[in-house]
Amino acid sequence: MSSPAAPPIRVGRVLEIRFPTFTPRITFRSERELTVEITAGDNRGFSDTVEYEAVSVRQGLVLLSWQEHIGSTVVHVLDLDSGNAYTAVTPAEGALMRLTGRIDWLES
Repeated sequence: MSSPAAPPIRVGRVLEIRFPTFTPRITFRSERELTVEITAGDNRGFSDTVEYEAVSVRQGLVLLSWQEHIGSTVVHVLDLDSGNAYTAVTPAEGALMRLTGRIDWLES
């Protein structure tokens, strides 16, 4: 019998993704809950704590997704090897946004 797989991102880790127009900070509170805070740029000050799913696609590649309480859906493909995030956001109101940004891991 094999041991359970380790979660793709450890609880307690904090990352920021620097997109051209804003920067979200993501704090992994448990294996099911994270807090996202916009720390710079558009929508600065927004914060939400949500349930998420993180799937390890392969070594160094994680699919991270959640739905915010305001109705927006967020999907990140995190390339941990290159340090890039490829993101699609469907806002509660508005058009689909496709973004690319740099991942910065912060001290937790």
